[in-house]
Amino acid sequence: MGSGVIGTACSHFLTELGYEVTILDRADFGSQCSSGNCGNICPSHMAPLAEPGAVRHAVLSWLHGETAVFIKPRLDLSLLTWLYQFARHCTKRSMLDACRANQALLNQSRHLYEELITRFDLACEWHTGGNLHVFLKQKTLATHDRKHALLAKEFLLSGQRLEADELTEFEPALRSDLAGGWYYPSDAHLRPDRLLQSWRDSLNDRGATIVEHLEVTGLATRGSTATHLITRNGDVAADHFVFTTGALTPNLSDQLGCRLPIQPGKGYSLTMRRPELCPALPVHFVDHNVVATPMDSALRIGSIMEFSGYDDRLNPDRLRALKSGARQYLQKLEEDPTEAPWCGWRPMTPNGLPRIGPCPIANNVYVAAGHNMLGMSMAPATGQLIAQMIDRRPLTLDPRPYAING
Repeated sequence: MGSGVIGTACSHFLTELGYEVTILDRADFGSQCSSGNCGNICPSHMAPLAEPGAVRHAVLSWLHGETAVFIKPRLDLSLLTWLYQFARHCTKRSMLDACRANQALLNQSRHLYEELITRFDLACEWHTGGNLHVFLKQKTLATHDRKHALLAKEFLLSGQRLEADELTEFEPALRSDLAGGWYYPSDAHLRPDRLLQSWRDSLNDRGATIVEHLEVTGLATRGSTATHLITRNGDVAADHFVFTTGALTPNLSDQLGCRLPIQPGKGYSLTMRRPELCPALPVHFVDHNVVATPMDSALRIGSIMEFSGYDDRLNPDRLRALKSGARQYLQKLEEDPTEAPWCGWRPMTPNGLPRIGPCPIANNVYVAAGHNMLGMSMAPATGQLIAQMIDRRPLTLDPRPYAING
C-alpha cells in the first residue's frame, strides 16, 4: 500500500525473491513526495533535525523572521505531543543514536543504488559527484565545523572544508561573498520522477501489478493473520501486507494496530529550466535551509518545513521564500515561465528515525514509513530489509533501531 519510492523499493526486492507483488495507491503512482523532492542521495545527512539546541535555534530564527520551519497555529493534540517528543530527543545521546541507525540505512542504500541502476538500467539522471554545503554567515559555518568534527570522529564522515575564496573556484555558480563551505564526496543525486517511472517499467516487466486510485478502507484478520484488504472496489487478498504510506500512516492506525508518531511536514519545490550558469552539484544553502539540485535539463530548488496538518495547498509565500533564499547564494537565478511548483508531505518522526518492521495487528502485516526527509536516500535498504523479514532471511541490517514501538 503506497507507490512512493519506499513502496517501489519494497516491491522490487520482494519481486527479486520470487514473490508476486501488487502495489495499491490511492492516487497516481509515485505522485507524492517521491516525485517532487530534490533527489539527493546523501549518506552525509545522517544527523536528525532533533539535535542539541534545535528548539532554541528554531525559536530565535522565528523571532528574526529567518526560519524555514512554519507551524500553523491550531489546537492539535497529536502535533503538540509530537513537538514535546521532538524536544525530548534534542540531546547529544539521542542525536548520535539516530546518526548511527540512519548511517546504516544510508550507506547500504548508496551501495544498492549503484547495483540497481546498472543492473536494471534505471534511467534516472544518476550522478555521483557529491554535494556541497555553503554558508552565508561565519557563525553558521563555525557551528557546522563543530558538528562535522563530531560526526567525523564518531562515524568517520568524510568531507572537505572550503574557505570563502575557494568556493567560487570549486563552484562558479556561487556568489563570491559567502563565508565558506563543506564538500561531501560520497553523496549522489538523481531525478526522482524519472527514477520512479523507470523503476515502474522494470517492475511491470517482471510481473508486478500496479493499481492506482484505489483507496484502502480496512484490513480483515482471522486470528493473528491478516487475510485481505477492504477497498471501495472489493477485497484484495494476499499472504503478506506492507504499508508504505508515508505521512498518511497515522490515519491507518486501526489497520496497523498502533499509531505511529508521524507528522506531515509539508515541503515545497520549484523546477525550472536549467540556467546557463548552473551548479554542477546539489548545493545546500544552510543558513536558509534551501537546496538547489541540478538536473540534466532543469534546476530544482526545494525545502521548507510546514506543519499545517494535511493541507495540500501551495502557499505562494513559501515558494517566494525558496527563490529569495537561493538568490543570496547563486550568482544568477532568472525568472522562468517554465517553473513547476510542487508541495508534498514528508513523514516526520520525533527522533528522526523511520519505522520499519512487523505490526501488532497481525503476524503478516508490516510497515515501512517515517523516513523524514531521507526517503529517497534510504529506500533501497528499507526495501531490502522488508523483503528479508518477510522471506525469513538473515537481515543485512539490525532492525531494532527502526522498531514500530521505538
